[in-house]
Amino acid sequence: MTTRDDAQRTSPKADERAIPQYSLPKILLMYAWPVAWFVFLIYVVGPAFVRPDGTYPLWGHNLIGVLGNGAELIAALLIFRREGYRLTPKALRERINLRFPDKVWKWGASVGAFVVAVGLVLLAVPLEAKIATVLPPPGWMPDHPLHEVSTLREPSTDSHLIGKVLSWIYQFVVVGWIANYIGEGLYYRAALQPKLRGVFGKWSWVAAGVGFGLKHLYFWWRVPYLVPVGLALGFLYGPMGSLPLALFFHWLGNVL
Repeated sequence: MTTRDDAQRTSPKADERAIPQYSLPKILLMYAWPVAWFVFLIYVVGPAFVRPDGTYPLWGHNLIGVLGNGAELIAALLIFRREGYRLTPKALRERINLRFPDKVWKWGASVGAFVVAVGLVLLAVPLEAKIATVLPPPGWMPDHPLHEVSTLREPSTDSHLIGKVLSWIYQFVVVGWIANYIGEGLYYRAALQPKLRGVFGKWSWVAAGVGFGLKHLYFWWRVPYLVPVGLALGFLYGPMGSLPLALFFHWLGNVL
């Protein structure tokens, strides 16, 4: 009996045609539920974290991020299991493009896509304040686009080395990499993007990029510059065939 892993070993690249495809209504649903989930977390649960002085605790901000992106991560893993994959890097390697580009020109095209995306983001950032002026977010919102000073407040600095290390692990590894970068990368790029081909054909990476930008409608003032980000990440994952590179440039873009 031939298993899915056996079939993968006989082919140098996972065949997207073998990946179950979504209909347009299912695609819309798979992009809509994270929006609804984040809206609930941010605008229903979030106000409970606001302190009497108007500041917002960092732990509350991080908790919402972990719950939001964590749900996307779990959804991605459930999709892979439903397709019959074991949840190991070896079993998923071809399915999720767990590799770097194998040609020099792909590396050049990937860097070029990142540079273009950064340029488009810089052009779109000024729209943030304009959109927020027309449709202002709540005043308590951390990193409010119309406030010069963020209401986000760090916890008291732990003087012990172990405390600092644990805080760094939670902030940058759990919240940043596992929940945000890996969670979004596995859900929007690895799980969903290949399933759009049945509706959008060779332009599925474009649809995935636009969908990634629009899924941030809960931060509507950021959508204009998140669409170019989504397009670049979709290009890196799809035509360039590299999830690790998409994850790296996602991180690098946030750092810059």
